[in-house]
Amino acid sequence: MAVVAALALFGVRINFTESLPRGFYLSAPVLPQDVRRGQLVTFCPHAEAVAAVAPYLLAGSACPGPDGPASLLALAKMVVAVPGDTVTVDSAGVRVGSVALARSAPLAYSRSGQPVTAALGTHVLGPGEFWMHSSRVAYSLDSRYFGPVRDVRRVIRPVLVEGGPEIAPVQGSRPPGAFAVGQ
Repeated sequence: MAVVAALALFGVRINFTESLPRGFYLSAPVLPQDVRRGQLVTFCPHAEAVAAVAPYLLAGSACPGPDGPASLLALAKMVVAVPGDTVTVDSAGVRVGSVALARSAPLAYSRSGQPVTAALGTHVLGPGEFWMHSSRVAYSLDSRYFGPVRDVRRVIRPVLVEGGPEIAPVQGSRPPGAFAVGQ
């Protein structure tokens, strides 16, 4: 854990979940007005929604909560909708405008067997509201359960992740098979 804490001081985050490729990410603070569709971000959903969907996330320390610090784990997902966008959630899945999102049909139970309730209906995102989604796994805990997110903390960029294009063969002077991070 000391290594993870030391890496965090330099803006390095490690993802162990399936919602994003597992591996190392660089992170930087982001202001709400600078958040863009398609960015990967860390965020804090509403604690009440998390308590209903995934109470185990309440044991974290990255998101100060209403009862003091250390009440909720920050999550990482892709921003799929921004202020002004219309998001519709129904039993078939999530649509941003008329575009259906992959693997977005709400589930009745979380992966841990907890009953979950989707944020069904039409949501027009207001100022400072964002919609988070992961299409990597159908059981990702994202905005289809939490609804719009207002507390975006950091933008993240993959550095060294499983199966990611961020590890590319080096052209030129290095031997065949040598790899460099970040290309």
